[in-house]
Parts: sequence; C-alpha cells; structure tokens
Amino acid sequence: MSADLVLELSATTTGLRSCLDRIMESCTRSKLPRDTISRLQIAVEELFTNTIKYGYGGECDRPVRLRLRCSPRIELVYEDAAPPFDPTTWRETTPPGAAPPLDGVGRKGIALVLGLAKSVRYQKLREGNRLTLRFA
Repeated sequence: MSADLVLELSATTTGLRSCLDRIMESCTRSKLPRDTISRLQIAVEELFTNTIKYGYGGECDRPVRLRLRCSPRIELVYEDAAPPFDPTTWRETTPPGAAPPLDGVGRKGIALVLGLAKSVRYQKLREGNRLTLRFA
C-alpha cells in the first residue's frame, strides 16, 4: 500500500494529538470530505487511547504506527506492539436496555470503530496487532 501519510508515534496523549493533526492535514490536502475526516479521526482516537490504556497500561514510549492512503480507496492501517487483541471478534455483552457494568470497560468504543469503517481486518503480528480499516 502506498501511503499518503506514514507515522510512528509514542503512545502518549501528545503522540495522539500530533497524529490527529497530521491526519487532518493529510486529508485536507487530499480534499477528503469533512465527514470522512471526522470518521477517520474518531476511529484513530479510539484505537490510540485503547492502545495506551489497555494495550500498554498507560502512556509510554512504545510505538503506535499508522499508514493512511486517501486514494483511490481510503484505507487506514493501525499497528501497535501490545498483547494480541482482535477487536473484530468483540461482541457486546450487555443486554439491550440494561445498564452497563460500573467499570464500563470495552463497552462502546470498539462498536463505534467497527461501525465507522466500511470493513475492518485484524492481523496478529509477531509482536503486536494490525488493524486495516477501509472507509470507502
């Protein structure tokens, strides 16, 4: 995949802010519609924060890698070096209409990411995870 944007950042809130800014710049340059840019940013923010909080157990210098292609299809490849976790196998366990558990872990963010993309594919890496999301 040739990429319009390639990033490797530390798993920190500063890294996340930089990532979101760079996505905005790249997508604006590629003249993507604003709603598509928003969907990309929301998905990346959710994945990045999950990597920090659950994958790495907090902010650290461990890597988050991202490749974004804006044409002819919009495709995002997101990688981390966290323990294996396949979000495509996740299923909501709270019955519809029931109050979510008090810990709130893993309740809505994964469903949001899966719903924002046209398709999502997971690959377990030798050391980490790769998600490939297609948006168009």
